[in-house]
Amino acid sequence: MAGAEKIKEKILEEARLQAQKNLEQAEKEAAEIIQSAQKEAEQKKSEIIERAHKEAVDRKKRLIAAAELEARKQKLQAKQEVVEEAFTRVLNKLNSLPADQYQDILVDMVVRSVRKGNEEIILSDKDKQRLGADFINTINTQLKNKGIAGNVQLSNESRKIDGGFILKTGEVEINNSFEAIMRMQRAELEAEVVKVLF
Repeated sequence: MAGAEKIKEKILEEARLQAQKNLEQAEKEAAEIIQSAQKEAEQKKSEIIERAHKEAVDRKKRLIAAAELEARKQKLQAKQEVVEEAFTRVLNKLNSLPADQYQDILVDMVVRSVRKGNEEIILSDKDKQRLGADFINTINTQLKNKGIAGNVQLSNESRKIDGGFILKTGEVEINNSFEAIMRMQRAELEAEVVKVLF
């Protein structure tokens, strides 16, 4: 029986050694798995942080670009408002000139616009009252001095224009109101106004 006991002990000892070896191997494998998982988690964490950082940088760039675009739009709008105000002031200044200066400007404009000398001048009701009785006589005298028939007449019609006049020849009308002139010359004048203002 002593031999069986020894065999049994030897088998148990080998089983313990094998169990110890298996346990050590399992612990080693578990440690490797844990280490690998930690390494992978760190790598994923770094990737997530890097991606979040890149997205934040991209978003910041987009926000800055949008803000810069909005600022340029507001600046352009402010410039356009200033230019528009300049045109409005010019129109108001022309219309608020003293009557004699205003008449001199209109006489000069009419004389430069007349081709035949028998045209009609259409004014606003306000200008009909504002301009002196010699308005048409001054125009006709200057036309005769240029060698053009001086038969221009003041029309019985009136128009809702804010300064200036309409030159009528038969059925053809040429709008020489200050607003129409500014509108036609706006692109050219606006460039000059922008240079002066900005």
